[in-house]
Amino acid sequence: MCHITLNKTTIFGDNGAISPGGVRIGTPAMTSRGCLESDFETIADFLCTAAEITSCVQRDHGKLQKEFLKGLHNNKDVIDLRIRVEAFAAQFAMPGYDS
Repeated sequence: MCHITLNKTTIFGDNGAISPGGVRIGTPAMTSRGCLESDFETIADFLCTAAEITSCVQRDHGKLQKEFLKGLHNNKDVIDLRIRVEAFAAQFAMPGYDS
């Protein structure tokens, strides 16, 4: 919903692969688009903001997927983050696509 794409991955202590607790960020894809070290700090900020939003939504709406998704739908913080992510990503060319 924030237009952030990454892979979920299991981490030590997870109870299986159904609900992994970690993420893997495709840094080669980002460097291919021209991201530098400072850009990854911006990306980390986006991920932190997304985690904070989901924590608030879980607290207010619960952990059940149906209720959680209701809490995300038309959420002002999600919309604001999506706008920031899209503006940031638009700065970088997408390999294989002409602008």
